[in-house]
Amino acid sequence: MMMNDEIRNLAKQAFNQTWDYIEKDNRTVEETLKMIDLTFKSKYLWSIVGNQVNFVRSNWQVSRVFAEADLLEGALYYAKRVLDDTIKLNLQDIDLFFAYEANVRVYHLLKDFTQRDLMLKKAKTIINDIEKDQDKKYCLLELEKILKL
Repeated sequence: MMMNDEIRNLAKQAFNQTWDYIEKDNRTVEETLKMIDLTFKSKYLWSIVGNQVNFVRSNWQVSRVFAEADLLEGALYYAKRVLDDTIKLNLQDIDLFFAYEANVRVYHLLKDFTQRDLMLKKAKTIINDIEKDQDKKYCLLELEKILKL
């Protein structure tokens, strides 16, 4: 039987491998499927050894993966869940920003600019409360990337 540290390492590994696919240009269909499989592997493993924050972050990654795979209904479902859970848990700083960012991304891809702009306004407000300047800059860049999609 695996120990919690082993499971935690596998969860991190699957999360990071998912990022490799998210950042890959010209992903093939097979790579997109692998990206989806990996994000759910990470989510499952975090459900065993993680805490609520790990699980919210896993759901955020699922939303992002679905957005990347153009599975926008699923992406929106998870983005809404992340925002609801983030608010329920009273998560702040970068977690709260990314809860809004997920919604900005999906609404932008769905061309629902009214909802996108509402979420964008909230995301920008959160940036002001982020502690680290480096994180603030990263968050602003992420929003800029979405608006260029």
